[in-house]
Amino acid sequence: MLNADIIEILKEKKIVLLENDISFKSEEEKIIFLNKLEEIIKKEIKLEFLNQDLIEIILKIDFCEEIINKFKKINWVDFNNLFKKKNENDRSLKIYSNFLKFIKNEFNILENQQDLLNSNSLLKFNKPKEEKIKTTFNKELFKKYPNFNYEKDLKEKTERFELEVLFNYTKEPNKITINNFILYFNRRLQYFTNLLKNRVNIDNVMRISSLRDINNTNTEVSIIGLISEINQTKNGHYMITIEDRSGSIKCFVNKDKTDQVKQIENFCLDEGIGVVGKIGNKIIWTDEFVLPLPQNNIDLKRTDKEEYIAVISDLHFGAKVFVDEAFQKFLDFIGGNTNSEKLNKLAQKIKHILIPGDMIEGIGIYPGQGQDARILSAELQYHEAARWLNQIPKDKSIIIIPGNHDTTRLSEPQPHIPYDKAYALYNLSNVIMLSNPSRVNLFPEDSNGGLEAYLYHGGSLFYYADKIQHLRELGGAKKPEEVVKYLLSKKHLAPSHGATLYIPDTQNDPLVIKKMPDFFITGHTHKMSLANHKGCTIISGGCWVEMSDYQEKMGMFPDVGKCILVNTKTRKPKIINFYTEKHNKDENK
Repeated sequence: MLNADIIEILKEKKIVLLENDISFKSEEEKIIFLNKLEEIIKKEIKLEFLNQDLIEIILKIDFCEEIINKFKKINWVDFNNLFKKKNENDRSLKIYSNFLKFIKNEFNILENQQDLLNSNSLLKFNKPKEEKIKTTFNKELFKKYPNFNYEKDLKEKTERFELEVLFNYTKEPNKITINNFILYFNRRLQYFTNLLKNRVNIDNVMRISSLRDINNTNTEVSIIGLISEINQTKNGHYMITIEDRSGSIKCFVNKDKTDQVKQIENFCLDEGIGVVGKIGNKIIWTDEFVLPLPQNNIDLKRTDKEEYIAVISDLHFGAKVFVDEAFQKFLDFIGGNTNSEKLNKLAQKIKHILIPGDMIEGIGIYPGQGQDARILSAELQYHEAARWLNQIPKDKSIIIIPGNHDTTRLSEPQPHIPYDKAYALYNLSNVIMLSNPSRVNLFPEDSNGGLEAYLYHGGSLFYYADKIQHLRELGGAKKPEEVVKYLLSKKHLAPSHGATLYIPDTQNDPLVIKKMPDFFITGHTHKMSLANHKGCTIISGGCWVEMSDYQEKMGMFPDVGKCILVNTKTRKPKIINFYTEKHNKDENK
């Protein structure tokens, strides 16, 4: 029993007891606990409360340096909040119990599958049926294997789930020099030249440097180049500077040419275009802009068999504002454990779950982020992700690409999330890690050849939502599907230098969109949206975190806790909302 003396000791140390009937098995155990409590305080570990579960954890761990660091990186305030809510319903108990399992595993004291079920604190409440809180929790999941082979892991998993990876960037960057950027833009110019050279009036394309040799100022000329400047004269006319490998020239457009002005308003820097016009004195009087042919998919491609894909995005595991209860509802649905037979049957037909980035909250992504994190370690945040995703049935693949909060480089293309940090996720038999961006063919065994999904976290979306006038007028980043349509029309994820951080690849531009995919899957904006466009279903997946103070300052009003399903036979989407909004904030104010 808990004696009056220990109550006084805890009061003196300003530690609050969350339960009234905490007990020790013996006087010796109580003394051991008090000694360890003194050690915790000496190590400057902030511990403001105790319950039976936390006392048992403290009794079982040895405070070596590694354990002390882990102890400091766990947000115990969140543990307190989860404990207070755990007896509200079965789901709250499940969330708390899973978090407790995670902590015990990190401290190497998870004994067996029944460890949590036999806990004293759980027995004090009306315990639900065991199957409602029992989840697969294997300590092997959190082991780092020194001889892990990424290529072998990817091959085995894609074969098991009958997936075909069409693009996955794995190239290691060399030392970057100015020459890399020159070659990169030369490759881009060649790419646009190949797209445009067969268009009408572009048959006799000239190099810009050769224009100076033309004496007749009325001669019609055709050039292909990249846009380096877009300016307006004081009289409202437009001056577009085009450059190729040989030089640059200004192209004049009269403001009264409304069709061309509309085209200019849709231009972005560094995209490739063709120009037809009359040569002047170091200028082209523009008659026509020639643009790449639009992507020409019209019909929505379908599979013979009724299957489903699911899209969720920006989970931010490890964030304080992560919506535990909503995500647990999602997992219950995916596992076919709802009270609706219709939903359970639907869940059985889901074959692939696509997650376009920001698996974790990360550390040091923005100033003061530590105040928004539940777990102050990227590695432990990936552990947190693994313990949640471990509940998903292993017959469903989980395809994950990195985002700007993940622990790979920020520059695009981003390689897959490194094994060194996210080994717990790699240890899940159904998790497939790819680069950002990546392309994958789903259901390649289908008679129509499968459905191509293009996954891109969305690093450039905010740039174009702000820079392009008609996108601003449509709602900017609140309408991510419109920004994606714009990028599809440009056949490039980030045609403008500065739209996103990137590594210049001198051989191939990995941000080129070579063909219209069947699905374009993105995230980053935290806005959920759906649109069909020229045979492509554009999906922006929303997020699983409530609005933090930082998000509010950035004007990010999130769509929280929703899963998007698409029937691959009909291509009809379905949105399932797992989130009960607790506080509304009007983004239109």
